[in-house]
Amino acid sequence: MKTQTTWIASLLIAAVGQTGAFAQDICVDMNKVYPEKTIRLDEVASVRYIPLGTTDDVLFNGKIVHLSDEGIAGFNKKEGDILVFDGAGKVVGSFNHLGQGPQDYPQIYHLDVDWKQGEVYVQDNFRQKIRIYAPDGTYLRTLNSQGTMREGDMYHYSDTHLIYYKNPDGRQFAPYQPVTLFSKKDGSATSLPFTKTDENIVKATGGPFGDMKLNAKHVSSLYKLGDEVYVNEVTADVIYRIEKSDALTPLVQRTPSYQEAVGKDYFLVITGANARYYFFKRQQALLEFKGNAATDTKSTFVAYDRKQKSILQPTFIHSDYPSLNITLDKLKQCAGSSNRCFLLMEAFKLKEALAEGKLKGTLQSIAEKLHEEDNPVLMVIEFKK
Repeated sequence: MKTQTTWIASLLIAAVGQTGAFAQDICVDMNKVYPEKTIRLDEVASVRYIPLGTTDDVLFNGKIVHLSDEGIAGFNKKEGDILVFDGAGKVVGSFNHLGQGPQDYPQIYHLDVDWKQGEVYVQDNFRQKIRIYAPDGTYLRTLNSQGTMREGDMYHYSDTHLIYYKNPDGRQFAPYQPVTLFSKKDGSATSLPFTKTDENIVKATGGPFGDMKLNAKHVSSLYKLGDEVYVNEVTADVIYRIEKSDALTPLVQRTPSYQEAVGKDYFLVITGANARYYFFKRQQALLEFKGNAATDTKSTFVAYDRKQKSILQPTFIHSDYPSLNITLDKLKQCAGSSNRCFLLMEAFKLKEALAEGKLKGTLQSIAEKLHEEDNPVLMVIEFKK
């Protein structure tokens, strides 16, 4: 058996041989307590607000999956609603094709948008399909995916292709190539040269079934942050960025290796990539049941400062809402325009903060015009280099 040092060296040599040297000298220690720091957003970013339009037919209570100048898209998973706004938050349309028909999806696993071609791609894992609609909900066509996609791991990739991450075939795991380019025209598929060697599922123990380890949470392996796609195979030790040439560039490595016993306690997950920072979650791999729910008590979030070349645990504050601490578990990034993170601010909570005198400036003016049942306001943050 190879020693741990040899194993890491062989992994990195293989990665460099395939894609070139590391783009950044980033190594995240999974066990280190990194320093905490409070940062004023005014000093490192520009901030603006996008109130999402509200109508009787467009009520958002779900997930934003695309944010760009071209438009904003999200969905309410339980209800099956897909909601589309323009880049300023004005309602473009909403539709719901929840059902069992040939033009329907039985459940929304994920979606993404190609604004240039006017297409919304809906991941239908239940029937191994990708449903394609116009932004107004008009059905366009269906493609058969070649294998089951991991939930949430399907994105618009280029004018001609989608990209998704396949689940393994069969019950017994064997190494395979999961990162798949998928033709929007005919559904033909090509795998990128990346091999998955182990499974990655957060588990929970100590629940109503005793000490059995129960699958508790899916961990994605493919992330689209802005217009960049990242391969985040958390059981490996490297996070890759997929280049426009389809090559995989190693970007971040972790220590200790996942292959060490102590390394299996946490997964490293990329959650943001912008002009100033990379954001990561050190995800607890084995949760414990408290009552009937599996609780995550040990996961932490860290940021790599690309300017200072250091790792920290930041909390951001802003002058429009001085008492609000924006931690990385609240700050989101999705597909769309690069360098845009956002905070989803519920209308009723903003009204409460307004009544308590906690809001100032532009956010105060926006909150004054809101109704408690309006759709949320997006606080959009664009970081400076």
